[in-house]
Amino acid sequence: MFSSGVPEMASAARPARSRSLSIAVRMTLWYALSSFALIVVATGLLYWVLVSSMYQEDLRDLADNLDNALLLLPSPPTTQFRALPEKRPSWAPPHQPEIFLRVLDGEAHTLAETAGMGTELPPPEKAELAAIVTSEGEKRDSLSPLGKPFLSLIVRAPAGSGQPPRFVQVAMDREHDEYLLARYRERLWLVLGVSLALCSLGGYLIARRGMRPIENIGRTAAHIRATTLHERIATQGLPAELSGLADTFNEMLDRLEQSFRHVSQFSDDVAHELRTPINNLRGEIEVALGKSRSDEEYRDVLESCLEECARISHLIQTLLFLARSDIAADVLQREKVDVGQELQKVESYYEATAEEAGVTLSVSATDTVYAELDRTLFQQAVGNLVANAIAHTQVGGAIRLAARAERNGLTVCVRDTGCGIAPEHLPRVFERFFRVDRARRSSAQNAGLGLAVVKSIATRHGGHVEIDSEVGRGTEVRLILPSCA
Repeated sequence: MFSSGVPEMASAARPARSRSLSIAVRMTLWYALSSFALIVVATGLLYWVLVSSMYQEDLRDLADNLDNALLLLPSPPTTQFRALPEKRPSWAPPHQPEIFLRVLDGEAHTLAETAGMGTELPPPEKAELAAIVTSEGEKRDSLSPLGKPFLSLIVRAPAGSGQPPRFVQVAMDREHDEYLLARYRERLWLVLGVSLALCSLGGYLIARRGMRPIENIGRTAAHIRATTLHERIATQGLPAELSGLADTFNEMLDRLEQSFRHVSQFSDDVAHELRTPINNLRGEIEVALGKSRSDEEYRDVLESCLEECARISHLIQTLLFLARSDIAADVLQREKVDVGQELQKVESYYEATAEEAGVTLSVSATDTVYAELDRTLFQQAVGNLVANAIAHTQVGGAIRLAARAERNGLTVCVRDTGCGIAPEHLPRVFERFFRVDRARRSSAQNAGLGLAVVKSIATRHGGHVEIDSEVGRGTEVRLILPSCA
């Protein structure tokens, strides 16, 4: 009855996967926002230039009218503006701004003004006039009682000595300018809206076109299977960044194809190597069970079966070691090793085998050489080299083991006077199950894994293996390991 709550708790504890925006959406947003920001800046700058230009044009018109008024100022002020009509003439442009003129004395009393100016624009205060001390005057923006915007200039008129100060005020109605700017802003908002839509559409199209090569790479990669590892991504026409990515992916496919081919070949070789001793076991057992035999004959069959079982066990252990080496599952148990002493132990172990084969085995290690090594693996590597040398050295030949400390590490040499290896076979001698002469009778010593184990041990120690050989004169294998003490 309590189990129904467990799934709910598990689902609640499971973190929700956050979905991030795709690259195409990000590119669209970045392009749309950046291009729209540039358009906004450009239109804003143009609007500011327009406003400034209209304002400066109005100032120039006011200045021109002010200069004309100052030229007429010496005439009697009472008749100055008497002839001006109160209404706009019929021939005047419909949107031409109205110009107003006013003459004031030092007490801010109006001496003369354009008809209707008093209603639209009240006269300035006496304190405001007293603040004007230069002929440049003062410009101001103001609103009429009805809310109409005005731009005005007030200057002190030149006066002779002993004459009272007089001021001239010229004003312009800017209502039509504000109307034009308002219409311009309305069209500007429409342009910005259309620009945003076009920028978004353009950004989407550019992003989709830019992402098309990546989508092609993804589709190609999705179709690659274990049976189609020969397919590659076409790099022709790709951008430089994606071309490098495609080349890297193709190189990875090359390595995968080589690894699959190696695994397939390795599986075939393992099956072949295991099939031979198993067939031998089966054949011997079938022969033994074919009829009644003596105890001695059964003993011979059992000994032969035991030999084949030992061969299978040795092969399986070697394969297991190589598999673990490939994934580096085991950590090396390094310790300070006397290399010369270890070579002496290997010589003692293989001395009887060498005597049986008619081969002389010797160790040359005059100086004491120490190194941080895995003792067991080092003995196995040198032992494999010695066993391989014994198997390929004729009666009366010699095998010499040597060790020396060098600047780049420890070098262990195993040299024999055997049959040698042809130059075309040297690059493959360290491959698994590779044998120069496959017609030779299989045994535990020539399963084709000995040198592969040596290479694996050297690699795990951070070293490598080198080989030199000459047909008819012998072979020298050098095991080069770092960390020489």
